[in-house]
Amino acid sequence: LILSTLSGRAVRIDDIRADDADEPGLRDFEVSLLRLIEGVVNGCEIVINAAGTGVRYRPGAIVGGAVVHECPASRGLGYFAEALLALAPFGKAPLVATLRGVTNDELSIGVDALRTVTLPLMRKFGLDEGLELHVHKRGVAPGGGGGGGGPSGGFF
Repeated sequence: LILSTLSGRAVRIDDIRADDADEPGLRDFEVSLLRLIEGVVNGCEIVINAAGTGVRYRPGAIVGGAVVHECPASRGLGYFAEALLALAPFGKAPLVATLRGVTNDELSIGVDALRTVTLPLMRKFGLDEGLELHVHKRGVAPGGGGGGGGPSGGFF
């Protein structure tokens, strides 16, 4: 999806967990990521089939701006922040993202690793203007409740 957005080329993904008899299709965090991208990319079109096993994505323009997103507790904030960090440098306006949910889990990069590893690496590529990550409140599974970003910082 990130490469589709950056290249401006539409993508279709079929048979998403179609063989999984218990839980076919997209998971809640994957749908949530699609909705987050929709909030940052103006004019994109996201179509999920009724079974949830197929997605059609037509990208638009990365606009940036302020976005607030409630992330499901099934995935940590790092999962969502990584996508934003890949798109943010190409936005028409600076991106200020407020993400709420689980700050650290076993499946996603933690917010502290993003702050201490990923952001310094991005700075080495010259992407340092306003690049910040603030953790206002920590959240753990199953309830989540933590958050980062916000008008005092954000990702860009």
